[in-house]
Amino acid sequence: MAKPYRLRAVSTITRSYSHDPLERIDSIGGVNADRTRWKLSQAAAIAAIEGGADEFFIKDTDGHAVKLVVLTHQQQKYLKSEREATHPDDLLTLLAG
Repeated sequence: MAKPYRLRAVSTITRSYSHDPLERIDSIGGVNADRTRWKLSQAAAIAAIEGGADEFFIKDTDGHAVKLVVLTHQQQKYLKSEREATHPDDLLTLLAG
């Protein structure tokens, strides 16, 4: 039986100082329903998504939920928004908007 997942809203993205586009995100975080804060490294968030434990989203400027997904480039996994193809660097700019 599959473990139920948590739907988590991302309200913070910590950027790393790498020039590599695949390493720009260091961690993501947010606030739980009980107002406690949570923070996961990019690797831990990827493992949670792939394991089915969590699903993450971020709100765009119009208030629509944009899902975070795991992509692989040259055997390296990283987080991007599901609409990255039409909105370049979307994940990194959503919170700035």
